[in-house]
Amino acid sequence: MVRKASGGIKNKKAFAYFRKSIEREADKSIEGQREVVQRYAKENNIEMVAEFEEVASSATIEREQLEAMLEALKKHKDIDYILLHRFDRITREILHMGYIMTLLNRTKTRLHSVTEDNDYENDPTKIMMIIMKTYGSTIERMAIVERMQEGRRRKQQKGGFLGGTPPVGYKSIIGTGKLAIEPSEVPIIETVFLLKEEGLSMDKIAEELNKKGFVTRKNKQFHATTVQRILKYKIWYEGKGEAPAIIK
Repeated sequence: MVRKASGGIKNKKAFAYFRKSIEREADKSIEGQREVVQRYAKENNIEMVAEFEEVASSATIEREQLEAMLEALKKHKDIDYILLHRFDRITREILHMGYIMTLLNRTKTRLHSVTEDNDYENDPTKIMMIIMKTYGSTIERMAIVERMQEGRRRKQQKGGFLGGTPPVGYKSIIGTGKLAIEPSEVPIIETVFLLKEEGLSMDKIAEELNKKGFVTRKNKQFHATTVQRILKYKIWYEGKGEAPAIIK
């Protein structure tokens, strides 16, 4: 439901902010939010000066476009509203909501949801209701973070790739979160584990690798620490994790 503006607001200016959480399929799409907000602005004679949008993870409160909008408010001091589909689009973190409302309280700009009660300006109870809704969102966000962290822990325990730079011997398959064998680096892995089976220390293994002309990805010589990093991924190289086997 789109709420009619109270008090017949006329000739007002606004920024619009749209956000969709990547973890929540139930969230209204950016385009869906935009359609509702633009219709509301038109029906209430509100001039849309600029729009800001982003798709972001609920696991963090870092919002590039939100920060850009708040920065833009320093230049556009005539903005009356930040139009939102719902208040929780601006943030799902209770402390962050408090910070934003305090920041805006020093200006003429106010948060304005087009689907919820906005008559909160001088009503502490209604402000508290907005904060309490955000509290519920905060609890949900924390649960999402915990599920993601637990998922990462389980994946790591199973020898899964968590992202970043793949171990020597592998390359990442873009967009899949999976690894494939990097053929050019296989001889390095085979040599390291062969020498390890022969009882050589990490220093000696590094020395042998350098003698054989092997170099690291940064075109540098091997050292004990670089050998150690290879050895710690033994279960991956044996195919006991989620990566394909390199050694038998």
